[in-house]
Amino acid sequence: MKFRQGVAAALVVATSLGAAASSAHAARGMEVGLQDDAVFLYQSYYNRDLGLQQAKQLGVTRLRVNVLWNRVASAQNRQRTAPAQVIYNWYPYDSIVDAAAAYGIKVQMTVAGPAPAWANGKHRAGLHEGAYKPNARLYGQFVHDVALHFKGRVDRYSVWNEPNWPGWLAPYKSAPRIYAKLYKAGYSAVKSVDPGAQVLFGELAPQERRGKSLAPLTFIRRATAHGHFKADGLAHHPYAFTVSPTSRKGGRNDVTMGTLGRLTRLLHKLARKHRLRTPHGGSLPVYLTEYGYFASGPRSLGVKRRAAYLRKGFQMALHTPSVREMTQYTLVAPPGGWDTSLVSSTGMPSSVFNTLSSWTLGAVRAGGIARAPR
Repeated sequence: MKFRQGVAAALVVATSLGAAASSAHAARGMEVGLQDDAVFLYQSYYNRDLGLQQAKQLGVTRLRVNVLWNRVASAQNRQRTAPAQVIYNWYPYDSIVDAAAAYGIKVQMTVAGPAPAWANGKHRAGLHEGAYKPNARLYGQFVHDVALHFKGRVDRYSVWNEPNWPGWLAPYKSAPRIYAKLYKAGYSAVKSVDPGAQVLFGELAPQERRGKSLAPLTFIRRATAHGHFKADGLAHHPYAFTVSPTSRKGGRNDVTMGTLGRLTRLLHKLARKHRLRTPHGGSLPVYLTEYGYFASGPRSLGVKRRAAYLRKGFQMALHTPSVREMTQYTLVAPPGGWDTSLVSSTGMPSSVFNTLSSWTLGAVRAGGIARAPR
């Protein structure tokens, strides 16, 4: 009952908010994405069908999921030498691809570490060990197997996740060089199996942490110094948790919503130099594959400000011609930890959910946002 009331509230205010999406400068057909692996992939603490229904209310046409190498190969994760034949557990991924398709939603996969013990530089299992110097050749084989298994069912892949953050790829000082090898292996693997599938470069964290992580623009420059790269787009996470999306706060090589222009200018420059460009020789489009504001914890801004900031962020993405996708991370309030949710653990949509749902509904009607098939 509470869920139906929340949806009704979203529909009531749609008209007043939808007009903002009809700017002549809007990127036509931008996709709305959503990621919540605990809900949609692992089904940990929430009904997945209810989550998919709520995703539809948000206008979602894409679910992003992380395909973690050591989990998919969990039966052999601790082996120190590469097995003659890797055993994969595809079940959670097959399940979500099929479930999402029933709602007219496509799945895109970020194929990432941690690497199994036999494929990382420390030859040990674990989160930190798996991020250390993953083997590019073995990663390429893994990506090949992923793309082969999901050919015809998944049409978009990203190579690794937040490689400029040492929790995902280490050591961070040599991460751009390591990533260059991983990306080339991953791109070639997907295209050899499914030439029509998209491959995205990046999935970058937005800001530098001095002595701990690299700024995204710094990372891109250093990675592309190691050769010439083709990609179907660049994936980025333009978080700015404590400030308005219009804020330009941060270092000159950081990229948040308010400084997306820095990223697009660099992509144009790299395309002209043939360092990083599309298969047709153009500048890469941008896919914003994680975004959100905290619902709880010390960085929470309060409901009204959070709703306004989130709506504004999506609106800015829509009005940026190079942006092809904007993704909310996450949907449901977890039992603890990271909470950028829109829905309570009992299924009650928050006013932030209603605000975003109203905005996307108006944008769909105006033709600015991609409409999911019935």
